[in-house]
Amino acid sequence: GEDGAIVIDNSSAFRYANDVPLCVPEINADAARKSGKKVIANPNCTTAIGIMALYPLHKKYGLKKVLMSTYQAASGAGQP
Repeated sequence: GEDGAIVIDNSSAFRYANDVPLCVPEINADAARKSGKKVIANPNCTTAIGIMALYPLHKKYGLKKVLMSTYQAASGAGQP
């Protein structure tokens, strides 16, 4: 817009901020459009991939709870 660019933040800095929309475009792009905010957060990679599989199931069956475990290498966090 005329008043500056929209920033899509891929870090964890804004993921839990109540006033920043958490957006997966294929699922809830309207959250970003309706918010009027200039910063948009996105979930971590595991959540983004998981929601792509879970959302159609939720729409059809109304999921109430999902338990999901993920395992990532310590080296992914910059540890030797």
